[in-house]
Amino acid sequence: MTKLQLAKLRQRIRGLKTRRNTLEHTAMAHHPMVGASLIERRFRRTRSISYFLSIPTPENVAWHRYVRKNELDHFRRRAGAWREFVHAMAEWVLINKEIEQSMRRLGKGRCEKLEIRRGKDSRALKRSRGT
Repeated sequence: MTKLQLAKLRQRIRGLKTRRNTLEHTAMAHHPMVGASLIERRFRRTRSISYFLSIPTPENVAWHRYVRKNELDHFRRRAGAWREFVHAMAEWVLINKEIEQSMRRLGKGRCEKLEIRRGKDSRALKRSRGT
């Protein structure tokens, strides 16, 4: 790799690290959350919308809890904080993988190329060294 390519790769890594730090700050911030998604359902066309919390379980089955109108604002904020946390963590994982791959490319780009000789030439080289 040329020095210009290496410099661009370093710049990209710095940008990814900045984004990772932002996501880390979002994930580590203190926001009360509810580990659930807020879903809205309309059972009949003429009826109003009903809200439920969809709560995941370890068995990959979701429980649903009805949310009353007076609790709606509270759970909307808490579920929104949860959604923001989950998305930040998912992007954080992807960015970490991309940083790792970029750092490996940077390491390979900085390495000198080595030749490995095999076959008759390498045996003759060993004999001339006295090994």
